[in-house]
Amino acid sequence: MALTPVVYRSFNLLGLLIILVSVIVALKYRDDLPKMSREMRWLCYLLIINLMLALFYVVIGRDSFGIAKDPLKLMGMIPVMLAIQILGMRLDRLYMGLALGMLGASIVVTYQIQVLGIDRAGEVYNPNVYSEVAMVSGTALLCSVIFLSGWRKAFAIAGAVAAFYCVLMSQTRGTLVAIVPMGMVAIIALARFRHFDYILGGATQRKTLIGIAGVILIAGASLGYKYGGSMLDRYNLVVEELVTHTEDRTTGSSVGIRLELWYGAWLSFKEAPLTGIGSDNRRKYLSDLESEGILHLNAYPWRHNHSDYFDSLQRQGLPGMLIVIGLYGILFMSYWRGLAGSSREQFGLALGGLLLVTGYASFSLTEVPLRNSLTLVFFIILNAILLGMLRRTPGEQE
Repeated sequence: MALTPVVYRSFNLLGLLIILVSVIVALKYRDDLPKMSREMRWLCYLLIINLMLALFYVVIGRDSFGIAKDPLKLMGMIPVMLAIQILGMRLDRLYMGLALGMLGASIVVTYQIQVLGIDRAGEVYNPNVYSEVAMVSGTALLCSVIFLSGWRKAFAIAGAVAAFYCVLMSQTRGTLVAIVPMGMVAIIALARFRHFDYILGGATQRKTLIGIAGVILIAGASLGYKYGGSMLDRYNLVVEELVTHTEDRTTGSSVGIRLELWYGAWLSFKEAPLTGIGSDNRRKYLSDLESEGILHLNAYPWRHNHSDYFDSLQRQGLPGMLIVIGLYGILFMSYWRGLAGSSREQFGLALGGLLLVTGYASFSLTEVPLRNSLTLVFFIILNAILLGMLRRTPGEQE
């Protein structure tokens, strides 16, 4: 199984351990901490507001303390980033670790499909979560090709191909659609800062690019020939489900459930636009709408609204949704500024971070990567590492 509960919990514990160690490091070397950039100060303020908002609802008795769990985890991004700025990190080891993880995941995926007979990679646990992590890992590995060299570059390419193989095998429509905004952002960034030479410059670099394109095309054509039909069927199903839902809202389709949940979030927003209805009240609220015939498709059992934006809007009102948008926006601006760096390492790190944020912002349209523990911890740690290394000068990078 790709993501058994044991592996899932182990990953979360590892992430929390990294945050705890980072807090200790940041406190020990607090006198050596570098000055924070404007965007990082904004990020700190936003994360503090997010936590205070959750704690306020706990204090007044509207929600249980569990609502503060994710805001507390997000706060961990700051000490990890500071610890990375102080201690540094071997970038090649970071990306080799990602590549090794994706190569291992591709083996598990192949075992699932060929031996266990499972249709979608990660279906044993959650294919959406599985594919989101694989997608951002693959794009980060592709960006690392800008500054890695030798066998490390080849290994990163292999890891990226393995990651996209996992994404395709998960057959997660939202993750594959995210390729469009991520690709557009990458092209705009390269054109705006005129760093196409980082990819196209030099005969060796051009050969590498041709090699990457060739591997991806061959792998994509092979996988598309064997599995493309089932993926296209899933996209065609979206259109069918949309049409069916307009005629009958009780069909219980994947698209229909999302539309019903989003409609429920909109109704709750109209009732409590500035405070939301809270996390603990959500199920009862949806159940009441169900019993009144306003909502259909058994929306009551669902733990979330299949969208970080709608989910935060329902639980905490407009302030909650603005916090989600602000989080993505501040991180996006931080990486965008980092693209102006004078070295390949800085540009590659910033571009990888930019695509990471773009991917998560896209996933959040139809899924809840900021509420799932695995994707949230991955988001926190990887962002903290990239931001921390961006703040170190090229001469300080190890």
